[in-house]
Amino acid sequence: ILQKVEVEYETMPGWKTDTTGARKWEDLPPKAQNYIRCVENHVGVPVNLLIVFFSSLVKWVGVGKSRESMIQLF
Repeated sequence: ILQKVEVEYETMPGWKTDTTGARKWEDLPPKAQNYIRCVENHVGVPVNLLIVFFSSLVKWVGVGKSRESMIQLF
C-alpha cells in the first residue's frame, strides 16, 4: 500500500518568536496560527487541539517541553 502513497510538500514561512510562554491562541505568532490552519486544511478536520496522541480531533497545541506549555484551542 505504501507504493501508492504520494508525498505532498508545502513550504511555509516560519517564525522565530519563542512560543513557550503562549497560553492562548492569540498568544501565538500569526505565522504559527497559519501553520496550524494549514494542518487543519490538509487533514480535513477542524483543529480543535493539535496532536493529542494521534486523536482524530486535535485539542491541544504544544508550545514547549513542559506539561504547562499547552494551548487549548477550544
